[in-house]
Amino acid sequence: MTETDALKHRLEESTGNDYNCCYQCGKCTAGCPSGAFMDSPPARIMRLVQAGYIEEALKSEALWFCVGCMTCTARCPQNMDIAATMDSLRSLALEKGLVSESKAKKLVTAFHVSFLNNVRKHGRLQELSLVSSYKLRTRSYLQDSESGVKMIMSGKINPLHALTGKGGVKGKDQIEKIFAASEKDSHLVAPKRHPTIKEFIPKATHSIKPGMTIGYYPGCSLSGTAREYDISVKKMCSLLGLKLQEIEDWNCCGATSAHATNHKLALLLPARNQALADAQGLTVVLAPCAACQNRQVTTRKALIASHELREEVLTITGIKPTCTAEFIGVTQLLEAMDPEEIKKRVKKPLTGLNLACYYGCLLVRPMDDMGFDDPENPLKMEAIMSALGATPVDWAFKIECCGAGLTLAQQQLVEELTHSIAKNAADNGADAFVVACPLCQANLDMRQGSMRKRFGDIKQMPVYYISELVAIACGATPSEVAVGEHFVPALDFVSKL
Repeated sequence: MTETDALKHRLEESTGNDYNCCYQCGKCTAGCPSGAFMDSPPARIMRLVQAGYIEEALKSEALWFCVGCMTCTARCPQNMDIAATMDSLRSLALEKGLVSESKAKKLVTAFHVSFLNNVRKHGRLQELSLVSSYKLRTRSYLQDSESGVKMIMSGKINPLHALTGKGGVKGKDQIEKIFAASEKDSHLVAPKRHPTIKEFIPKATHSIKPGMTIGYYPGCSLSGTAREYDISVKKMCSLLGLKLQEIEDWNCCGATSAHATNHKLALLLPARNQALADAQGLTVVLAPCAACQNRQVTTRKALIASHELREEVLTITGIKPTCTAEFIGVTQLLEAMDPEEIKKRVKKPLTGLNLACYYGCLLVRPMDDMGFDDPENPLKMEAIMSALGATPVDWAFKIECCGAGLTLAQQQLVEELTHSIAKNAADNGADAFVVACPLCQANLDMRQGSMRKRFGDIKQMPVYYISELVAIACGATPSEVAVGEHFVPALDFVSKL
C-alpha cells in the first residue's frame, strides 16, 4: 500500500465515507457559508481525496476557513460526511506537518492551540487567559480591546480567575489522562456510510413538569462571557417551577477546537461529563449552549455504540458510563413542558416584538443525532415565541452559520456571515433576534458594531436569549435577567411590555 493509499484509508476509517460515491453535484459547495473564502471549496476537496491527491488537500487553505456547520453533510444526496472529511484532513495535516502557510491557518491554529492548552491546564475554559494566549501567539494585541474592557467591567470576565485558576475542575488528573489518551492511536472507526434517502424523524419529547429537578451543564461560556444566559436560564426555570442540579465537577466539552483537531479528544472530554451525570443519577440534563449540547449528544451516541470507548472512559475516570442521562437544549426543555402550563404563567406577553428566531447550525445538525426539528426549516422556537405573544417573522437565514467559534481567528468572515443573516432578518421585518446559543449570540451581538460599521445598511438589532424572553414574559424584570449587559442595547423593547 502506497503512502497515498494509506492516507486515503485513514480518511475512510475516520469518516465512514466511500469516496467513490461522490459524483460532484456541487451541493456541498453551494451551501457552504465560507466557500467564497476557500481556495478549494468542499466539492473540490472531495474530488482531490477521491482522485488520490491527498497531499494537495492537506495543504489547502480551505481547511482553515471551514466553520464546522455541517451544512455540506446535511445536504449531500449521497450521505457523505463532508464535514468530517474537513475535520480529519485538518487533524492529519497538523500531524504530518503538511499544512497551508496562509495567515488563516496560523490564526486558526493559534486559537485551537490556545484553547486546548487552557482546557488541559484548568479542565474548564478560562476565557481571559485564552484570549491573552491567543493575542501573544498572533500579536493581535488591540483586537476586541474595547469589548474586553466592557466584559471586565460588567463582571463577565474576572481577571482574578486567570491568576488564581479558580473555577477549574477538581479532577485535573483525569483531564490530563484524557489528553494523554487522545495523543495515542485511536481504536475508533466510524460506521460505514451509504447513499440513502434522508428523512427527518423527530425524537420523542421528554415530559417535564413543575416541581421536577433536572441536571444542568452550563458549559464554560455561561460562567463568563455569556453569564446573562446562565442568569436568565436559572430565572426562567425558577419561574417555571423547575429545579436545576449542576453536574458536579463538569469539564469543558472541547467545543470547536477539539472537534476540529482531534476526534478522540472531542469524544473523551464530553464522555467524562456523561459518566459524571450518569453516576449522579441524572436522566435529563439541560445544556443551554448548542455547541455543548451537540458534543454531548453525539458523544452519547458514540458511547452507546462502542464498548471500547466506554471501557476507556472507565479506565480514565473510574466510572463506566451507562448513557442514562440525555442532554437537551432550552428549546427542547420548553417543548417538553405542557404549553398550557407555560401560558398560565405568562404575566407580560411579548406583544409587539417582531422576532427572527435564529437556530444556527448545531441545534439541528447532524439531523439523525440531534433529532430536534426540521433541519432546513425548524419552527419550534417560533411556536414558543408565538405562545408568549411575540410575532416571529418568516425569513430564510434561520439555519445559516454565523461563523461559530472562529470569531477571534476569522473576524472578517464572521462579519460577512452575520451581515447576510442580519440583512435577511431585517428585510423580512424583524426588529430583534432570539437565539439559544452563546456562540450565536456573541457573533450577532458583539460583532454587530463592526459589521454595521463595515456595511452600513442595517439598523441595530438586539439579540435576546430565548431564556431571557421566556423569563420576562413570566414576570421577571429585564434587570433580573441581565438584558442590560448585551453589546447591542436591548432594554427598550422589553421595558415597554
